[in-house]
Amino acid sequence: MMNIQNIVSLAEQLLSLGFENTNSSLLKRICFKPANFMISQRIEKAKEQLNFHLFFQKDSKQNSYALIYYDAVLQKETDLTSTTINGISTSSLENRMAEIDWKIAFELDVKKQWSVDDKSTWENELKIESVVEDLNALQISEEGKTIAVSLKHKFWTGATYQELFGNISPLNNKHEVSQRFYFSEGQAGISVDEAYRFLQNRWLEKQMQIKRKQIDSSIIGESGNDSPASSGNGLPGRKRSGKTKGIKTKKIAQK
Repeated sequence: MMNIQNIVSLAEQLLSLGFENTNSSLLKRICFKPANFMISQRIEKAKEQLNFHLFFQKDSKQNSYALIYYDAVLQKETDLTSTTINGISTSSLENRMAEIDWKIAFELDVKKQWSVDDKSTWENELKIESVVEDLNALQISEEGKTIAVSLKHKFWTGATYQELFGNISPLNNKHEVSQRFYFSEGQAGISVDEAYRFLQNRWLEKQMQIKRKQIDSSIIGESGNDSPASSGNGLPGRKRSGKTKGIKTKKIAQK
């Protein structure tokens, strides 16, 4: 029999961590009695997007589920260059994508009333088709492909787009940082606010590392250009070679 009290306890635990309205999500998954399951939530903090993936596991002996860990991902705003590629204005495309509710767009099983004779009932689908066509047109060139992937990552993260497009990985994870937080029995665990502060610190650390690498590369480049040993003319090597030959010649003459 379903352990209703367990669902109530889990929902209260999640609420204390900063995750709201999880009762229905928990109920819908637990009724299938899976060995484990995952719930995803997208939360906005200071105009920044955080994606959480919460993993639950079943304890067969207790007929209950427990929150084992969650993955927190801080997604920073992607600065896209405004340009025109293959006739597509990237700034215009970005604005059009921002007008669409992609979470609803990718809910493919939700039934919708529409009429062939009433264009307003399928106007949103026309907008989506136009966006996808322009994304495909962008991807013809390497520069356009980079921008297309960035746009997909910006607007489609958190939506269930995998059925149509598979996973879309950000380019080298340049615009996000992530961390897995585990939970143990009897401990409160890391809240949404605490995870956000931790990831903000990780982001600052990542930016500092990037700057250090850029400075180190610049120093190495400058020292390499000014150093006679790296000039590429090979003279030091030939001088050493000449001295060695001279020594050998003298020894042969003495014999």
